[in-house]
Amino acid sequence: MKKTEFHFSSYKFDKEKAHYLRNPLFIGDFSLDSKRNFHADKRNLKFIDLSYLTKKTRFDLNKNIDKSVKKNISETKTEKLDKLLQWILCNKEKFFTEESKETGFKSLSTDFVCFRGLLTELLCTPYEHREGWIIYATRFAGTIYLVAVDTPEKEQQRLSETGLNKAMSSWGYKFEQYMTNENTNEGVNENEEYCCVMRSRLLNHSLVYGAEVDGADESLYHSPHSSLSAFRLRKWWAQSYLVGIPRVICGFRNLKGVVHSLKSFNVDEMPSMSKIHWDKDVMFNFLNEFLSWVKVVVEDDKPNIVYKFQRSPGEESISCTPLQPESGEEFLPRFYIEEIFKT
Repeated sequence: MKKTEFHFSSYKFDKEKAHYLRNPLFIGDFSLDSKRNFHADKRNLKFIDLSYLTKKTRFDLNKNIDKSVKKNISETKTEKLDKLLQWILCNKEKFFTEESKETGFKSLSTDFVCFRGLLTELLCTPYEHREGWIIYATRFAGTIYLVAVDTPEKEQQRLSETGLNKAMSSWGYKFEQYMTNENTNEGVNENEEYCCVMRSRLLNHSLVYGAEVDGADESLYHSPHSSLSAFRLRKWWAQSYLVGIPRVICGFRNLKGVVHSLKSFNVDEMPSMSKIHWDKDVMFNFLNEFLSWVKVVVEDDKPNIVYKFQRSPGEESISCTPLQPESGEEFLPRFYIEEIFKT
């Protein structure tokens, strides 16, 4: 096993119109409680109040911020895919095929399992020249499991955050509390999440991925569903497109953390608003070729063998380094490996 590289640049992928993801299909959901325990239900699903779009707005994002329960980043980083894998164990039947019903359940019949954030990062890679990333991959029973981890640069940035930086990360959670009509006199528990699980396909790549949803439009939510910079729109478009979200509500705040106005953006219109800065054809052409490369280089179907994919800041190449087998022993949790194909 040796190190290999995948070279890319944005102009390489703008030669032809891309194939886009097939309409993402909602296949399930789960919640994480205040202690990040898994629950196979909708207890943390919240609905946004769209009436705020027609009201005069003043959301003080610092209100009772001292009562908030901060997410323990060090702990959540150890979760990897564990919560999504717990959902899969609870919903094995959603991966059954006609063949597996006859011969036994031996495969998810899915090429890739990951979280939406990883796909968003990959889609934005042709344009994120200053950002690096690290992704680990392993193949088990024909499915490649992908996990994004912090680069040393991102870890150092997190450790050196100022008080303002830390407050700004909490402002997003407080904004969600206002928009979903929760009691803003209470602090926000940042550990709680509602996640949906989606199935989609990009050409010959089948994907299952989890995605956190902050709030749904109740008028559009039917089970089973749910002047900005061009660069911000690009990431929002990618995140929303991957889950089939039709619009994004943006709150505009001042430097003191007070939201003074709201605006709704249709996701389908975002690419035309920023065509000069980014092109979704480039993004999907890149994603398709990268996933094709991953399928080739992640050749060992053993869950204790891990491949490290790394893109360094400013580089137009991605390296793949196979790690020693012992390095990957904890990549997929033992509870998943032992239980997934049990009848």
